[in-house]
Amino acid sequence: MNAEHETVSALLGVWVLGACSAEESAAVIDHLTRCRVCADESLLLGAADDLLSGRGGPPVGLRARMLDRALTRRPPAPAVPGYAAPYAAQVSVLDSLLGELAGPDWARTAVAEYGWSVQDLVAHLAATDGLLAARLGADSAPGDGDDVPARTAAMLARHRGLPPERTRAAWRDQATALCSRLGADARDQLVELEWPLPVGATILSRAFETWIHTADIAVAAGRTLPAPLPEHLHPMADLGVTMLPTALSLAELDRPDGMARVVLTGPGGGDWLVPLGADSGSELMTAIELDVLEFCFLLGGRRDPGEVGALVDGDERLARDLLAAAPALSGP
Repeated sequence: MNAEHETVSALLGVWVLGACSAEESAAVIDHLTRCRVCADESLLLGAADDLLSGRGGPPVGLRARMLDRALTRRPPAPAVPGYAAPYAAQVSVLDSLLGELAGPDWARTAVAEYGWSVQDLVAHLAATDGLLAARLGADSAPGDGDDVPARTAAMLARHRGLPPERTRAAWRDQATALCSRLGADARDQLVELEWPLPVGATILSRAFETWIHTADIAVAAGRTLPAPLPEHLHPMADLGVTMLPTALSLAELDRPDGMARVVLTGPGGGDWLVPLGADSGSELMTAIELDVLEFCFLLGGRRDPGEVGALVDGDERLARDLLAAAPALSGP
């Protein structure tokens, strides 16, 4: 089974109840035309929905209660313009995962490097989202500082010792408030968290971090997590590839004149030519091929650069420098 199948299979029950976002519904419908297994399952779930709706006999109120429970368990993704759809989708996925956690899961270590528990990690996400919201004129915590470390420290100080559901609610409310500021006209506005980027690129970086930390939480809690939809994964990977020259600078590695080719395989992947130096010519110096998910986890600091299964053609040292530098783009 591929990543698309796993993603759609996890969405089928929610789709039958009408609780998917428009993007998720489109992905489900497209997949059902090509997958007999999921199509058959959707028919069975649809029949169950008929029973719950009263068409098969049980009280109509039962369907309403079931729908309420489904929406509580997995609220629809916040409404956003297309450029922010990957972020809204990852917010929905994380909220669904958090809804499955038992009390002890929240205390499990999620990011060992910082000693952060699952609850701490959710507070960190809220802090970073809050900083972006502040840049867009919606600062809900103006006394928390003006950078990610200060905001995170303030959130951790407030939320350690509180019930985990309070932290989940604070994060979800902050994410929803951020989504409300992401109008179509905001896409090209420059904002700065770690470095200046347009809002469109910054919200992709927020989608990426939310996904990576959702994966951290899933690992800590012993849960499985489907890959992002290919149409959401591709722009996140694209942002990472195009910022590889910046990663070289951050890692204090040479940026030679010339081009690097990066080929990411699998759903959501692609093929890029990346100018490396300030005055890059057209010479192709190296080519790197690896799985798109592995590349993204490398960017997020969740893979060892020396152990990713990359195929290299051309300047091997430059290719290894690019792979080694990639995690420099990630934060905590």
